[in-house]
Order: sequence, then structure tokens, then C-alpha cells
Amino acid sequence: MIRFAAFCGYILMITTCAWGSAFSIQEIGTRATGMGGAFVAVASDGSALFYNPAGIAFQDGFRMQMDTLLVHGNFKFTPSVTPNGTVVPEGGYQGFISPQILVVPNMYMTMRLNPKWTVGFGSFAPFGLGGNWTNFEDSEPSNTKFVARFHTTRPKMESIWMQPTVAYRVNDRLAIAFGGALVHTHVLLEQSILNPLEEGRFFGEQLAPRIFPDADPVVAGRIIARLLPEGRSRFAATSNNIGGAFGILYRHPQWKTRFGATYRTAVTQHFRGKASFAFTTEYALKPLAGPAVFANLFPEQPATATFPTPGTYAVGAATEAFGRNLFALDVQMQDYRRLRYVVLNFSQHGPDTATPAEARIDYSFHNAWAVRVGWERPVKNMTVRAGGAFDGTPVPEGAVSPLWPDSSRINFNGGVSKEVGGKEISIFYQFTKFLPRTTNVAANANVFTNGKWNSTAQLVGISFRFRKGGQSLEFD
Repeated sequence: MIRFAAFCGYILMITTCAWGSAFSIQEIGTRATGMGGAFVAVASDGSALFYNPAGIAFQDGFRMQMDTLLVHGNFKFTPSVTPNGTVVPEGGYQGFISPQILVVPNMYMTMRLNPKWTVGFGSFAPFGLGGNWTNFEDSEPSNTKFVARFHTTRPKMESIWMQPTVAYRVNDRLAIAFGGALVHTHVLLEQSILNPLEEGRFFGEQLAPRIFPDADPVVAGRIIARLLPEGRSRFAATSNNIGGAFGILYRHPQWKTRFGATYRTAVTQHFRGKASFAFTTEYALKPLAGPAVFANLFPEQPATATFPTPGTYAVGAATEAFGRNLFALDVQMQDYRRLRYVVLNFSQHGPDTATPAEARIDYSFHNAWAVRVGWERPVKNMTVRAGGAFDGTPVPEGAVSPLWPDSSRINFNGGVSKEVGGKEISIFYQFTKFLPRTTNVAANANVFTNGKWNSTAQLVGISFRFRKGGQSLEFD
């Protein structure tokens, strides 16, 4: 039977449409995000377990915090070239966070055991999100379907860190911390297959001797490719692995200033799950190819994939040396260079199937840098804050696609908190503007991902936290 040598495009789905820095989520913690994410040297609430775990060493009593993040993203793509007859919607195709308002919860607990030791536990999602670039229906006319559906249609990824942490207060100025984490990740990923310009043409050339025995197989293959059924592939899998976080925080009372540094380890995800396939039931070559030929070529089967998430390095400074104002600055680097390629392995392969033993695609990401600034000030009986950030994208031009609709971005943030009797409620709002990006890569011509990308995202967060024992919840 036919061997599907061009199936490498399938593994383009092993991540998701996130809202910046490829698939990183930096908007963790309502107070921190209200300050633009400049929190490495502040680290004064439960989200310190993410930003800088050493910060919990200076938080006394027992504390609990629950955060909820609401995300709405709008990704626009106008292709520069389309197949003949394609109808592009006015303003381009739109991809949305799926669902259109995504809820991301986080939770933190800390407890001081004695003047030296503090323990904590956090559950948060530093990587993930989901995207939907088309409400693809088999009954839709071909000229109205999403032009890049053979690259990606609907990806989803959720990566949750469950991190117990121990912090040690060396003295009144210095603290260090370490946290180990169980990292659970789930993916559910879809795309269209049998692209007439790529794997469909390969199939056509292989089928040509059976259908048009006297014709040139190359010419006949191009005709057959446009008469094949359109297929859909899905990969659903989970991965469990171990990660870790380290932090150090130094306070200088005379300067009213803090300095912090943190490192979050990279984690290689080993996904184990199932690959499944579906095809249109009516197509032009059905009488000649047979009703079950494609179902037999693409059997449902166990599959595995390997995918690395980057390590994160960050340093920060925060000062209250200017009246009642708190100013903070962070610089962060994520080593996305480790995402050089992704490998997908099928369990069923051989001459009677179209799935190969292994498929691999190169990404060649580069490291991502970010700068974040924040401000906070008590005003009457509340605390107000504002901030902003610049996040550089790690995605090179050749990898920009519905899967990675990424470019460098600018964030604008604001927030407010109200504390009463050891209980606090906080909210924040963030507007994210992705810098417009135009791509023109010859290797992507047949999947129609070249064109103009222009995206925005809006985020709203709310958190509740309380303490039992200890002093005020605010920065001291």
C-alpha cells in the first residue's frame, strides 16, 4: 500500500496559540500582573512561588491566595497568496482563544514554621492556552474554508505546575528557596491532512498507475490529489514530568530596596496518547479507491511525542526609596533555543499504513528576552498599581503560522487592591498589542501561512487572599 512519507506536517500541532513569547504565560498573580509582571524582587504574595520563591520567607503567618485569569485573544491573518478561487474574509481570517474567554485558575498557600523556615505550595499554569482558527465543517464550500487548515486548525495545551517549596531566611536581609514540581501537561490537537499540494500529490502519484495506468504519473497525480477526500487528524495525549524552581532575595533596609533572582527549569514533555483520523465520506475517487482505503491507511493508534518547554532566568530590583511609591524592574530570558525540533512517533507503520515510524520538523527558535516595569502606591484605603512590558518573540519568520501567530508584544497593565482585616481582593486589566508581522518564506508556500499577522489580547484577573497571624499583607 501507499506510504505517507509527507506526514511530517502533522507534528506542527504540538503546542498552542498562546498570547506572547510563543506559548509562555507570564500573567500569573493579580497583584504582579497589575505591576506589569515586575515581581521578582517584590515577591510579596503567594505568586512569589512562581516569580521568586524566596519571597515567601518574608511572609509570616499562614496565607492562602486564589487567582482567576480571564483571557480573550484575537489573532488576524491575511494570506499573501491563496489557492485559486479562495474567498478570504474581509479583514482576513480570525483565530480566537478557544473558548473565546478562557479561564485560568491558580492557587497558592504559604506557612511560616519558625523564624527561619517557611513552606509553600502553588498550583499554576506557566505554559499553554488554546486556539481555534476555523469552525471547519466538511459541508462548507472549499473556497470558504480556512486557507492554512493543512497547517493547523485547532490546537490546545495545558501545562500545570504543582510545586511544593521550602524557603530559608538566612537573616533579616537574605533568603533562598527551592521548589520541586510535578508538571502535568495535556494536549488536544487537530489539523486537516491530504493537502493537494503536498501529501495529496504524493498519494496521487502512487495511485496513478491503478487509476490512469497509461498516463504520466506526475501529471495524473496532480489531478488525483484534488479528487481525494479531505481528512482530519487529532492527537490527544498527556505527559507527567518533574521540574524545579530556585530563588534568592536580598533586602537592603537603608536603601529601602530589594534585589531578586530566580530560575525555573526546562522540562522535556514526553507525551503518550492516541492519534486518530477521519475523512469525508463522499469524494470523487471513492468508486475507484474503495470506501475503506483511507481508513485502513490511517488507523487509530497509540502515538508519542517529545516536546521541550524552556527554562526561565530572571533578575529584578524593587525600591520604596521615593516616598510611598514602590517601583520595580525585571529582566527575563527564556531559553527557547532548546526548541529546535519536535518528534512524533507512531506505533503502527509499515507498507500497509500511511503513518511513518517517526516524523520530525525543525523550528530553530531563538531565546526570548523581556523587560518589565511596575509601580505601586497606597491611596487612601486602597493600593493602586500600573506597569508595562516588552516581550520579544522567540519565533523565527519561518515558524510563524496559525500554530505560532507570534510576534514581539507590548503590554499595558493596571490594577487595584483592597485589604480589610487580613483579607484582600485584587483586580487587574492588561491590554496586549502584538507588533504587526509580515512573513514570506518559500518553504511555507504550499500551506499558505505567508502573509500579514496582526493580533491583540485582553486579560482580566481577580484574586482573593487572606492571612492568619502575622503582619499586613502589603510590601514592607
